[in-house]
Amino acid sequence: MAFKLYLAFLMLELGKTVSGATLRQHKDSIRCHTFDDSRSAHLLYMGNSSSGGLPILQYEVSELISFDSEFELRTLDPEGIIFFGDIGGQQNFFLLAVVKGHLSVQTSTGDGGVLISDGPFISDGQWKKIMVKKLEGAVSVSVDGHPGVIVKQSQESQRAEGSNGLLRIVIGNSISGSGALLGLNPMLDGCMRRWDWVKQDSSVLLRTLQESPSQRCWVDIAPGAYFPGNGSVGFSPLMLWNASWLADGSSWRLSVELALRPVSDSGTLFTVVDSDGTRVISLSLHRPTWEIVLHHQAKELSFPPTTCSGGVLVLQLEVGAGQVVMVLNEKPVMMTLKEEDFQELKSVWSQSGSMVYLGGEPDGSSSLHGCMQVKVQGVHVDLDQASSRLGDIHSHSCPASLDIRDGK
Repeated sequence: MAFKLYLAFLMLELGKTVSGATLRQHKDSIRCHTFDDSRSAHLLYMGNSSSGGLPILQYEVSELISFDSEFELRTLDPEGIIFFGDIGGQQNFFLLAVVKGHLSVQTSTGDGGVLISDGPFISDGQWKKIMVKKLEGAVSVSVDGHPGVIVKQSQESQRAEGSNGLLRIVIGNSISGSGALLGLNPMLDGCMRRWDWVKQDSSVLLRTLQESPSQRCWVDIAPGAYFPGNGSVGFSPLMLWNASWLADGSSWRLSVELALRPVSDSGTLFTVVDSDGTRVISLSLHRPTWEIVLHHQAKELSFPPTTCSGGVLVLQLEVGAGQVVMVLNEKPVMMTLKEEDFQELKSVWSQSGSMVYLGGEPDGSSSLHGCMQVKVQGVHVDLDQASSRLGDIHSHSCPASLDIRDGK
C-alpha cells in the first residue's frame, strides 16, 4: 500500500493533461488516522454545502410580538454573512456579518443608501452569545452581554415593522437584489446553536439538521482548512501575489509551505496547470510505498521512511534556478533542475489562464482527506478567495482531533 510524497514535473511528459486517464481516485486508500468526526445534531453549520443553502425563515409581520433574536456563534473565519433579514425588499434590510474578524452591520437608510457599522472582534473560535434587540428607533447588537453595535433605523424601516408585510431571515447568506452593499465573501465557516428568531417557531432548522448531516458542526474545532476527500479549490497564481515577496531583489522562485495531518494515504496537495490544463508541477500523497519520496522525471530521492500514523507533516518546497529543495519535518532533500524546466514553470506562473489547485485535482478527483494550512510565495492562502471550489471543504476550521498545531 502507498504513502508516497512526490514532486512531478509532468511538463516533460508531452500530451498528458489533468483530465482523463491521468487522474485516479484511490478508493481503497489506507487510513492513516482514525479521528473523531462526530458532529452534533444541535449545531448548525452556516457554510454552504452539497445539500444547498439553509431554508429561509418567513414570518408575517402582523403576527409578531417581538423583533428580538438571539443565538450563539462560533467561527474562525474573518469574513462572511451571519444572517440577513428584510421586510418588503431593498428599502428595509438588516445584514449582520463578520468583516476582518469583527462584527459588522449593514442597514438600509431608506433612500437607497447603506449604513455600515463595525463592532468587536469575534473570530477567535469561541462561542459568543449574540443578541439583536429592537430599541426605540434603533437596533442594538450585543456580544456576551456587552454592547457591540447600535444602529439607527430609517423611517422606512420603522413603518415596515407596523405593516402587513413578510419578514424574511436568511442564515449565512443574503437575498438577491436586496440592495445590501455586500463587498464581502458571503460564505461563513461558522456554527450556530441555541437560536431564538423573533420569538417564533424555527423548527425547520432542526429538521434540516436531522435530514442533512453535512449541515452539522463538529463539537470542537481547530484552525486549518478541512478537506473531506472530495473536491479541490483553485486560484489564479496572480491572486497569490505578494508585493513584499522577493523585495530584496533576489530572482523569482516558487515557494510552498504546507502543514497537514492526513487521514488517508493518498491525495493531491498542490498542483499548477497551464492554460491548456497540462499539469506543470504537483505535490501529492501517493502510493505504493510507505516512504515519502521526491520524484523528478525518472529519478526518485527518498526521505527516511515514515509511517502513515496521523501525525503532523510540515513540508517546505522551494523551486529556484537550477535546484529544487524540499524539507519534510526538518529533513531536506535537494536535486538539480534543468534551466528549461525552471523557465517553463516561471512562464506558466505568470500566464493568464494558469491555475493553482489545493487539496485535489481540477475536477475534484485524487483529493486530500485531512487538515491543512498553506502558504504560497509567503502568503497565507485563504480558501474563501478561490476562483473555483468543489466539495464540502471547510475553509477555516478542522475537527479538533486533526489539530495541526500540536505537531504530534
